[in-house]
Amino acid sequence: MAAFTPQDVGEYLVDVRVGDTRVPGSPFRCYVYNAQEIRVGTIPNGIVGRPVEFEIDGSSAGSGNLEILVNGGHVTSYVRNLGHQRFLASFVPHSAIRHTVEMRFNGEKVPGSPWSVEVMEGSGARVAVLGDSIKHFPAGQLSAFDISAANVSKEDIQVHIVSPAKRPVSYQLSESGENVYRVAFVTTEVGSYVVDVAVAGQKVQGSPFIAKAYDAGLIRVSDVPNGVVGQPCQFRVDASQAGEGQLEISINDGEVPNHVQVLGGGRCLVSFTPDTAKIHTIDIKFNGETVRGCPFVCRVADTSRVSLTLRHLELIPVGQPAAFNISVDGGGSAELTVTVRTPSHTTLPVRVSGSVRAGFIAEFKPVEVGAHTIIVNYNESAVSGTPFTCKVYDASKVGVSHLPRGAIGKSLQFVVDASEAGEGNLEISISAAGRNIPTQVHPQGSARFAVSFVPLEAIDHSINISFNKEPVQGSPFVAKVQADPNRIVVSGQSLAATAVGKTSFFTISNVTGSVEDVEVSVEGRGRKHQRAY
Repeated sequence: MAAFTPQDVGEYLVDVRVGDTRVPGSPFRCYVYNAQEIRVGTIPNGIVGRPVEFEIDGSSAGSGNLEILVNGGHVTSYVRNLGHQRFLASFVPHSAIRHTVEMRFNGEKVPGSPWSVEVMEGSGARVAVLGDSIKHFPAGQLSAFDISAANVSKEDIQVHIVSPAKRPVSYQLSESGENVYRVAFVTTEVGSYVVDVAVAGQKVQGSPFIAKAYDAGLIRVSDVPNGVVGQPCQFRVDASQAGEGQLEISINDGEVPNHVQVLGGGRCLVSFTPDTAKIHTIDIKFNGETVRGCPFVCRVADTSRVSLTLRHLELIPVGQPAAFNISVDGGGSAELTVTVRTPSHTTLPVRVSGSVRAGFIAEFKPVEVGAHTIIVNYNESAVSGTPFTCKVYDASKVGVSHLPRGAIGKSLQFVVDASEAGEGNLEISISAAGRNIPTQVHPQGSARFAVSFVPLEAIDHSINISFNKEPVQGSPFVAKVQADPNRIVVSGQSLAATAVGKTSFFTISNVTGSVEDVEVSVEGRGRKHQRAY
């Protein structure tokens, strides 16, 4: 077991290695928080039917989930984001009793929790507007709020509701109890509504009210991937068209922590790191309503069980079968898929045979030159080491230009064109009478090379050319070298250096006449040696 004590809030990277090898999933992302850094402003005492508001500052506490419960959750609370991890929380008490406010951050109590809020009847206040819908309500559904007014009739109550598009909204007014009148309405437009309430020609306190309409059905969740144990999974949530509200995200009923990155414009990026190979369910709520499509499913696999042997496929010839081994540690089922994509964006047929116990073999045959991509998925997740790039070549596509007839002492040149052969190593060697001849190779761009050498003997020269260790078509080539009747050539290693006490040789070529006409004089150390051949 490894233990550490972080001193500051924020994102940490935990790098775990055994020897010089990272363990699967390393580095791990750890989000450090401090619930003790949550600062809650003064919570005032309240009056029935009027909002109780207070500020919360979490700018120094790190990332996490803030939970507010009023009277154990029986009184609805609302949170408005003020930016920079500061929030305005509120609730509307409906009865003149002591209210208890509890607050937790990532499941831990914040300093000062719980708070007691005394709520009393409004002195002299005969009218109150009650209900959550006076603050926010779901578009497309029947919504209602109540007006508590003593000693007035239905005809004394006037209500005007104006939509975000500045159009009046129709409603129904009915008695719902003693001295209580209910305003019911249905809207379809998301946004801010202005609600003006008056009794006997007098506006009630707080009027006009601003009510926010939202639509959880307009939440869009995208890019929910399959996951790999120890590796971050990410998906996107787009609430830009859904109106204002509180987004709640839970993975595996809250067992797996998640981190929300705000992208702006009502969009966010959600990430989590699974630590077990099982199906993970993602539940999302908006203002307490389940988002359409929930629960979303993320299938998590442990790809560290799978090992591949691919290095021998870095360079392979076209038209020849290629294969690699796949091993799966442990028992259980294994859903393996192998895909080979060609440079022309098609897929090659791949034959996978074997079993979990004996191992698998994947076989395919490339039919074109270029980079091929090998992808291996285990239970729908990419295996480490893939995608793998496999370079396919064709030695038969290497072209050699016409070899001119050479002459002793004169440079002989030809061109090798490997532009259509793919990637690889080009090797060129030239020999005559079993001896290697110095060769010059000059790149000309686009895998074309100019090759030159100077023959010293009037004999056939053998030119061997191979591409990725494979002889190119026509190799070895033969360069004919003829004598220059106007030039005598002297060659041999002993002309440059030789060992004392040993017989040395050199060659005189292109000599007209007989050996008796040749005279050689060797001088050194004041002595002169002469011999005729």
